[in-house]
Amino acid sequence: MAANSGSYRRVQHAARELRATILEKHPNARFRLARAADEWRSWNLWTMVDAEDLDEVSDLVTERALNMRVEEGIPIHVVPIRGRDAQAGALSATSRKTG
Repeated sequence: MAANSGSYRRVQHAARELRATILEKHPNARFRLARAADEWRSWNLWTMVDAEDLDEVSDLVTERALNMRVEEGIPIHVVPIRGRDAQAGALSATSRKTG
């Protein structure tokens, strides 16, 4: 069990670092750290942002997250998704376009 808790502490530390990087550019971002559904050893840092371009969020942390996985053995992935405000804006824009 000690190895598992140590691994989880490393994942938590990695998640805090990635969060801090994202929050610099997206201060209203919200996060949820959860095990990946398809690989129990991997973790997803679900990142809810009010941004039109989710690739912009990924670009902030892709290199560091990859380094964490490959070089440091920390199985974490950042998964950006649109926050509620961005979703509401998209729905409004769609309804205006379609009438």
